[in-house]
Amino acid sequence: MKTTKGPNNQFHFETWRLFDPIYLLFCVPVTIHYIFVLRVIRKLRDSNGYYFIFFLVGLSDVIYCCAMLTCELLNFTNSLPQVFFVFFVVVTYFGVFFNLLSNTLLAINRFCATCVWYNTYFDHHYIKLYFILIFFVSFVATLPGGVLMFIYLYLDFSLNAQYEKSGWGSFNLHRTIIIAIMLSDALTGILSTSCTVYRLRKYKINYDKSLLLVTFFHIFPDLLVAFFNLDLIFQFTGASQFTNELSRMFLFFLVSFNSLTIVCTNRVIRTEYLKVFVFWKQATVPPVKGISITASNLTPVDRVTVF
Repeated sequence: MKTTKGPNNQFHFETWRLFDPIYLLFCVPVTIHYIFVLRVIRKLRDSNGYYFIFFLVGLSDVIYCCAMLTCELLNFTNSLPQVFFVFFVVVTYFGVFFNLLSNTLLAINRFCATCVWYNTYFDHHYIKLYFILIFFVSFVATLPGGVLMFIYLYLDFSLNAQYEKSGWGSFNLHRTIIIAIMLSDALTGILSTSCTVYRLRKYKINYDKSLLLVTFFHIFPDLLVAFFNLDLIFQFTGASQFTNELSRMFLFFLVSFNSLTIVCTNRVIRTEYLKVFVFWKQATVPPVKGISITASNLTPVDRVTVF
């Protein structure tokens, strides 16, 4: 067995601050909050494609949050064999990729909502097909890091392995995939937001701009977590365990970020979310009917209502 400074506990996971109060004070309330947000979104999911996508993303994100908390519980209690702990860690890898690709779909959805063919390519049938593709791509992206995790487990690699700059024992391929998808998501968000704003101003479209803010704000945690992973690859700050810890914590923030921004920016969601806590009143969401758009009589001076 290879030796490292300090006790070699849980192979390379000794950098994790198990059950750190500050970390859990954020993770537990955010997970509960996200469940309440999903309860509200569930009533709106049939009103337009965006809410339906958000609902499916939210289900995946809640699974990610619960998997993260399960990792902490298993690592703290050692109640199950380590293989179960590693399995839940790999599930969190999948959850991050699924969230990033789904946010790219949300950004594209906001731009397409300004086009006349939106109802054709963003009905529930097509959205389900998009998510099947996202699931497959997320699974493939998870394989390098996931397989390496089980190799670390069975070969009992030391802590230094995660900071290797090259070789099959490094996490660089896994981090490179994360960075590539994050930057792609951020770039898609910037381009789609710019193009959407241009079309809104040009055609004076009646548009729920609060939904556009959700995908736009997601750019910032994307860039932040990408920076942490770049630092882990190129080691600008050295083999920093602190940077590794920050990257892990901000991944949770990244995945849960949409649930925070949609409540803060969308009045309908915020109102119904607050009603959830008023248990003596029945929370009702006014039905939102989709309006089909046609190309007939579409001129720059017309106001076209879309999702």
